Amino acid sequence: MSEENTTPYVSLANKYRPQKFEDLVGQESISKTLQNALRLGRIAHAYLFYGPRGCGKTTTARILAKALNCTGHGNDKPTAEPCGQCPQCREIARSEDMDVLELDAASNTQVEKVREAIIDTVALAASRDRYKVFILDEVHMLSASSFNALLKTIEEPPQHVVFILATTEKHKVPATIVSRCQTFRFRPMTSDEITNHLMDLAEAEGLNLTEKAARIIAKNAGGAMRDALTLMDRAIAYSDGKIDDKLVGEMLGLTPQDLLSQTVGALIDKDSATLHGAFETLRAEGFDANAFLKDLKNALGDLFYFSLGQGAAPFDGAQEITARASAGLLAALSRKVNKLAEEVKFSDNALVSAEVGLFTVMDSCFDVDGFIRRLEALERGEGGNSVPPVSGASRPAAVRKTASPQTNTPQTHFSASAAAAADVQENTAPERKNGVATAQRETLSGGTHVYAASAQAKEPVPSVNVSAVAQAEPAAVSRPSAQASSETGALITDNRQLWDALLKAFSGSPFVYDVMTNCSVHFDGDSWTISFGKGKEFYKVPAQNKLPDLEKKAFKLSGRHIKFQISVSASASAAQRPAAQAPSRTAPVSATEANRISDEEPFVKADFSADIEPASSKEVPEELKGILDVIGGEVLA
Repeated sequence: MSEENTTPYVSLANKYRPQKFEDLVGQESISKTLQNALRLGRIAHAYLFYGPRGCGKTTTARILAKALNCTGHGNDKPTAEPCGQCPQCREIARSEDMDVLELDAASNTQVEKVREAIIDTVALAASRDRYKVFILDEVHMLSASSFNALLKTIEEPPQHVVFILATTEKHKVPATIVSRCQTFRFRPMTSDEITNHLMDLAEAEGLNLTEKAARIIAKNAGGAMRDALTLMDRAIAYSDGKIDDKLVGEMLGLTPQDLLSQTVGALIDKDSATLHGAFETLRAEGFDANAFLKDLKNALGDLFYFSLGQGAAPFDGAQEITARASAGLLAALSRKVNKLAEEVKFSDNALVSAEVGLFTVMDSCFDVDGFIRRLEALERGEGGNSVPPVSGASRPAAVRKTASPQTNTPQTHFSASAAAAADVQENTAPERKNGVATAQRETLSGGTHVYAASAQAKEPVPSVNVSAVAQAEPAAVSRPSAQASSETGALITDNRQLWDALLKAFSGSPFVYDVMTNCSVHFDGDSWTISFGKGKEFYKVPAQNKLPDLEKKAFKLSGRHIKFQISVSASASAAQRPAAQAPSRTAPVSATEANRISDEEPFVKADFSADIEPASSKEVPEELKGILDVIGGEVLA
């Protein structure tokens, strides 16, 4: 029989277990602190090591026990670098030293066990070593009575005794115990640290391990080096000499990357057919729904970090996905998939529940950040191409038209909000079908979209309706000629240019500007009629109060006495009225009549006019003066 067959098998986790402080991976701060304490002779009587599984708590406890009792350096005191060759070091490594007692607290929870193993023997001197060391693993499993019995011993142990407690759940250890120990937190190891260690180990073992396969193992180890080495043992047994990412994925039952990419793309693009096709593949290949949702959640989380510039791409094509989906959408999808995974665990048909749940997730998540960035780009005049498009929605192609000046005609009727984008003109007749003009989409300079619909007519009236951009900055959209005229002091003769100049002049007055951008104006020589559409009739009162200001400013800009009038009917268009029937100015609403109590009200019988304090005797707050100046009325007591 060959020597290879007689040599007992030793797992990688035990074969490559660190034997010195320098061998510890990912716990440099703890190893440095303990080494300095050993050099200075500042040895505590009790230590508490806590952290996730497989991160080196028990290993560090053994190395500390070696350092306390090592005799290989010839010094009769602890050393920061145990030799590993003396009898104490070799016996502690094999858990055979009679003065270093390792106790599993999960198996010795009763107070009788604690008293027998620790309390009754702690006063006895060490048989050979320098220190008697008690290593209590999973100490949080001790009962309350056991902790109480151990409390006094840990607080005041003999000089030759050192307690080392290890636990994965520090919050279950009583505060009275924790306060008497020096605590050290063992952090989970990063994927890079585990990957580098696996590559070094593969080189020492002569294994053909690809870096991509090592990263998959490290990612599935959950920050525990012991778990990573266990998976490595499994991969060695599963492989035929080469360990690559495909082999590791098959061994672990991971969802293929192309299937994850297909599912994530379907969720972002709201593509129902592609999402259903992904689940058909899952059914055909026999994948577990819970494992698929876990992999999908992790992929979305990795995409979230990747979109922020952190970490590596989780699969091929991740760059394209992050280009059309914001980080906020990826985070929302990851959270919802995580909640869905909790629901699917208790389903009797996991695949159907997962598919229906993902359809719900797909319909409930929207890329709000993408919408906001698109609007901000449009507001800056950059267009919508610099931000991710809204996925899954079909849009008509925008028709870009070149603006050209238009001759002013006496009967031209246009929306007052068109002054915010007066450079847009109709140069071509809209397409017609069955005598009715179809709505045509135009694109303004800077990417702002305007929808202009022409009514059914034999001869179309030149008009522009840009209510969609009524809130645009006047200084940025005013006509160049109107701006030049106001700067040079020349009088404005063109009606449209004059209206543009009025808009710019009242841009600092929010009330007047709001009225002007929500009305329609009809030019008829020096008589201009203002009307309001359906749902905007409430603008009549503030408009009536501001007509004198408009006339005054118009005279200043043009030298013409222009009379502004408000139409009687909000729905009536000025272009449909004869020129001889000019609407008369609406009389101001009397404040007394508006506030008078009706005698016909059956529930009001008394006269309360004597209780009303006159407005003149009450000081009007400053913040109300501007409002009263626009809407009229008076302040009552």
